[in-house]
Amino acid sequence: MHKKIMSLVLVIILTLSCIVLASAEKPMPTSLERPESLTVRDNGGILEVRWTNPKSIVQIANDANDRTFEYYANLVYVFDWKKNDGNWNIGLTRNDPNFNDEIHGYFTEWVPNGDVDGIRVQDCFFTTWHFDPNDDGEFDLKNNTYYFRLRYVLESGYDEFETIYSPYSDVFAIGKNANTAKITKLDAPKDLKVEVKKDNNNRPYFQLNWTIPESIVEANKHIPVYHKIDFKVGDGPWLKDTESWEWMPSAPSSLLMSSDTFDPVEKNLVDKVVIEENVYYFRIIFEAEPTTSNYIRSDFSNIASTKVESYSNASNWAKSELDKADDYGLIPSSLKGADMTKPITREEFAELAVKLYEKTTGKTIEPASPNPFTDTTNPEILKAYKVGITAGTSATTFSPKVLISREQLATMLSRGIRAMVPDADFSIDGAPTFNDEKDIAAYALEHVKFMSKNGIIQGSNGNFMPKAITQTQIAQGYAQATREQAIAMGVRSYEKFK
Repeated sequence: MHKKIMSLVLVIILTLSCIVLASAEKPMPTSLERPESLTVRDNGGILEVRWTNPKSIVQIANDANDRTFEYYANLVYVFDWKKNDGNWNIGLTRNDPNFNDEIHGYFTEWVPNGDVDGIRVQDCFFTTWHFDPNDDGEFDLKNNTYYFRLRYVLESGYDEFETIYSPYSDVFAIGKNANTAKITKLDAPKDLKVEVKKDNNNRPYFQLNWTIPESIVEANKHIPVYHKIDFKVGDGPWLKDTESWEWMPSAPSSLLMSSDTFDPVEKNLVDKVVIEENVYYFRIIFEAEPTTSNYIRSDFSNIASTKVESYSNASNWAKSELDKADDYGLIPSSLKGADMTKPITREEFAELAVKLYEKTTGKTIEPASPNPFTDTTNPEILKAYKVGITAGTSATTFSPKVLISREQLATMLSRGIRAMVPDADFSIDGAPTFNDEKDIAAYALEHVKFMSKNGIIQGSNGNFMPKAITQTQIAQGYAQATREQAIAMGVRSYEKFK
């Protein structure tokens, strides 16, 4: 019996502990920071008001809205205003017993409400009938001066909680004799970068990121600053040169942002995005509308593009020919940006050989069908196989990842040239003799001599180095063909036989 009682007591204690923990809520703040950077501007008879909420205020607003405080509470902003030398019209919250909706209703609202962007800027507006229900005209700012100030109020319906008021913002004056600073210049976005991404349907789109100068952050406290996207495909015109400014892609809700996504198909600017065939260029510009003058625009940012660098590493001797290969369009997409000093695979060579064939002849090869190989479905391999540039390593395998030797490279490229220009002179009379010619396989010798006679492939110190012979050479990767060697041979072939 004693054990049962003790168990029951323990259960009650644990239950009460859980209740206490569950009801442990965030304590109410004891003070509020004041609003920052209050500005007012005329927009055709409407006064546009803008200010910055401190980070602590944003957090308090979120806590109040999420009901995480120990008391149910609301955080609101309240405006006071006066005209010329008159008295201040003191704003009241809706919980105040003297609140009159017609008089005070337009000058208070919850902080979470309104257009708040990622830089904590908030906006509202006033018309003449907000000040006087019988006045539906415009503000006479030539003959009158209006003054505004703003503060936050945290209030609750609980008697235990005493309403908290923030200090007032600085007073802002607009109208006659008001010394209002004007924004006349915007600095350009910096460090624009573009990244290609794909949506759930595997369709490409673009992620743009840039840096916002501090001067733009400050300008945005006074007037809305937002970005527009300029765009072009390849050597085509910039969008700015074909569309008016208002039709250029712009920031949602005119917010100041440091990133955006862009889908030119969705914007009906192009029919499709083909990353493998086109280079897409982007630049960003900041724009602001001061309302008292024309739009203010920054200079454009740097240009960012989807162009992949032709190579990331190369031997000095190969760089000029790699640059030529890029200009000629001979570098396959699989090798764009690759380390060109690395050995080349059978798959990579097949893709290179197909590029060379199609660029030289102006013809497009159809892939072999049906596919004889069980280890690849790469259409470029099937193209190379169809025209006789490459063969399989067996009746059903291609071995796409296997590396190739220099004699294999010379042989396959020679076959490609015979397919491209079957009427060329393929004699080997006068071809140089190599010191290690005995090491060249019988099937490859004629191809090596043809390629060397035409200056497409070269040896070193009288040797051709066709393949690894000894175990030491095999371990060292001796005579393996590299990507840069294969591409350089492709360039020389293109220049000789195009």
